[in-house]
Amino acid sequence: MRHTLSISIILASMLALTFITVDAQQGQGGGSGDRDQQMDRDYDRDMDRDRDYDRDMDQDRDYDRDMDQDRDYDRDMVQDRDYDRDMDQDRDRDQLMTHDGDQDQDRDRIQDRDRLHVTDPASLRDEDIYGSALMSEDELNQYRNQLMNKETVQAREQYQAQHEEMMQERAQKQGKDLVPPGQGAIYGGELMTVQERNQYREQLRHMDSDAEREKFQARHREQMNVRAKALELDIEEAE
Repeated sequence: MRHTLSISIILASMLALTFITVDAQQGQGGGSGDRDQQMDRDYDRDMDRDRDYDRDMDQDRDYDRDMDQDRDYDRDMVQDRDYDRDMDQDRDRDQLMTHDGDQDQDRDRIQDRDRLHVTDPASLRDEDIYGSALMSEDELNQYRNQLMNKETVQAREQYQAQHEEMMQERAQKQGKDLVPPGQGAIYGGELMTVQERNQYREQLRHMDSDAEREKFQARHREQMNVRAKALELDIEEAE
């Protein structure tokens, strides 16, 4: 009887020990599962943060790009307005110069006509005589008298040509400007030497057509603008 009781106690103890071992293993297994779940949640949170950061960075780049595009557009608009304004100013200046040039050409044609077909040399004004600024009062009167004594147009033209050559030589020796009748200030004249101004006036004076004169004056303006820019000066005079 006692032997049977001992065996029962031993079996009960072994069964209890088995239950304890199983419970311990289950408890350990449950703890490992909680840690895995926590790690998964941490990983998902980190991924969400990374996605939010990337999205913010993309938005910042898009904003910066839009701002750069707006600045480029504004700069282009300002440049376009500046270009249009410069073009308008150039057109206005060219129109004014063309108008003044036409007036000068009309005066030159009138003076040339009067020089070749003077009917009353005694009535010639001082400013109508070539080189009058370089002549004395006696020389001006003598010029008129000599011109009156010429009986033919050919003789008058020959005398006038000789007089012009004499005035050109005098201007060169004295280093003075020789302004033909009807001509005014020269565009960029303050940037030119006396010899250059006199050469310019003579070239302009002997041109036959308006188109030739306009081309010559346009080329001269370009040269003077280049010279003024190189010297960092403003051009004050205009034709």
